[in-house]
Amino acid sequence: MVASAARAHTEGAPISPHDFWTAWSLQLTVVVPIAVALLLYGRGLHLAWSRAGIGRGTAVWRAGLFALGLIALLAGLVWPLDAMGESLFSAHMAQHIVLMGVAAPLLVLGLPMPTMIRSLPREWQRGLALAVRWQPWRRFWEFITRIDVATIMQLLVFTLWHIPSAIALSLENDFVHSLMHGSMLTAGLLFWTAILPMRSGEFGSAIVALFVNFKFSLVLGALLAFSSHAFYESYLDRGLPWGVTLLEDQQFAGVLMMVVQPMMYLLALVIRVALLLRSPDKRVATILTPQPEGLPR
Repeated sequence: MVASAARAHTEGAPISPHDFWTAWSLQLTVVVPIAVALLLYGRGLHLAWSRAGIGRGTAVWRAGLFALGLIALLAGLVWPLDAMGESLFSAHMAQHIVLMGVAAPLLVLGLPMPTMIRSLPREWQRGLALAVRWQPWRRFWEFITRIDVATIMQLLVFTLWHIPSAIALSLENDFVHSLMHGSMLTAGLLFWTAILPMRSGEFGSAIVALFVNFKFSLVLGALLAFSSHAFYESYLDRGLPWGVTLLEDQQFAGVLMMVVQPMMYLLALVIRVALLLRSPDKRVATILTPQPEGLPR
């Protein structure tokens, strides 16, 4: 799924407060994939629960988390927050936090693929099972969902898209704007796919990865929040209709990065440690139920 350009509904002009509730981003590249995912998941859920009973095949809590993940995607890519990011860097930052720190872990915890695959015709299911058993794909998937690789990818993607020149380019180019949000969501999905399975041999690696992301958010957020220099001059006077200067907007974005974003990693870190202390001798404590044989975890 790729993000729409906020410019699509404002014709390039930053929105003002009075435009907020009319600046929804109803772009086909966003709405259609979300609608298709919802339809496939809904049909798969209906098939599972109508045959085996509610909660069988797909747990109710997983369905709820997947629904919340879709709502978070709508909040980040369709709700006027997307258009508001054209005017305020802090809104852009909030959008990134929603995509990487809220939508991504909720979607991964929802474990939607088995339920969605259940809604497909049998021939398609068999073809998909054969495709994911293909050794080059399996090796590639195992590589990109290693904790160290996924962590490095997420940090690189997040850092790249917060370089001032990259932010400036995203404000001017629709494709770059879409690529920014699409790559951030993808990196977030891969990171949480690597982190959330509670495999016994990876507790230490997962804790280190979460701590690194926690510290990274704090340091980068502090750099923005306490700086006396405005780095994102591409926003210029865009925030004035909202009553904030360029520097104030940047500082608020830094506060969001310091306070909100680290909480996602801290929460996951606390849960990890709590599970480890509760069952230190257990070989495998898994939050993500293993996929059927032949499917990616």
